[in-house]
Amino acid sequence: MDLFDQIDKEKEELPKLRHITQEMQKQKLNGYQIIAVVTFIVLFIVGIILGNLFPACEASSLFGTCTKRQFNLSLTIFFWFASFLVCVFYYALGHLIFLLSSINEKLTKRK
Repeated sequence: MDLFDQIDKEKEELPKLRHITQEMQKQKLNGYQIIAVVTFIVLFIVGIILGNLFPACEASSLFGTCTKRQFNLSLTIFFWFASFLVCVFYYALGHLIFLLSSINEKLTKRK
């Protein structure tokens, strides 16, 4: 058998964007997932505020004093990344609880 014929036979279509959005709309978020999304939005704003509260020194004089301050982008990006990781883990915990509860519902229906 020709390799290209076998590839054509076993090839599957990639899911369309409309199909993906319909599948995502069927899933309801539980409390952990909602808290994770809201927390990320709040921490995103807090990252901007922290970058402004703790400015970085752009130019310093001969004696080491800061003459010009600017927005601390590195602190903001670090805070965004850390908050993203925390919120993703919390969201995953909520998804894991959702999966375990759905398995439990299916097991109790069998009895």
